[in-house]
Amino acid sequence: MRIRTNIILAEDILAKIDALAGEKQKRSAVIETALREYIAREEKKASANLEVETIDNKAGARIK
Repeated sequence: MRIRTNIILAEDILAKIDALAGEKQKRSAVIETALREYIAREEKKASANLEVETIDNKAGARIK
């Protein structure tokens, strides 16, 4: 389900979005794709950080 929302963007960013979208895509499609990629990267980083913390915790438990 898609929900309509309003966002405020800098003019230069909006111009770049329009250039990327061209005539074939809508602004919202470009923004949605960018946000999905950003969210995936952040989730991957968070998952990697959690794995490192788990490994550190297990290593710390062995040292004690």
